[in-house]
Amino acid sequence: MIEIKNDNDIVITKEDGTEQLLKILFYFHNDQRNKDYYFIYEEGNEDEVMVLSSSDGKSLETLTDEEYDEAEQVFEAYESDPAIQKLKDDE
Repeated sequence: MIEIKNDNDIVITKEDGTEQLLKILFYFHNDQRNKDYYFIYEEGNEDEVMVLSSSDGKSLETLTDEEYDEAEQVFEAYESDPAIQKLKDDE
């Protein structure tokens, strides 16, 4: 189960009831699948980005190979965006 706290934070509740707070790098919505894809990371570990999907905003779903390939392309476009690079340089 997931809970979006704000534009930057997501809480994942595992099956055993433990919660993990993660940061949202960015997300996108795919209209054809009616799903959201969240690119997340542990605070302090920005180099290890994971992607999760959800069609209801509350539960997680496993990505298909096609979804994973699309997510990789979106992430690569995000990483190479000049505006994003400028923001990173300004930090």
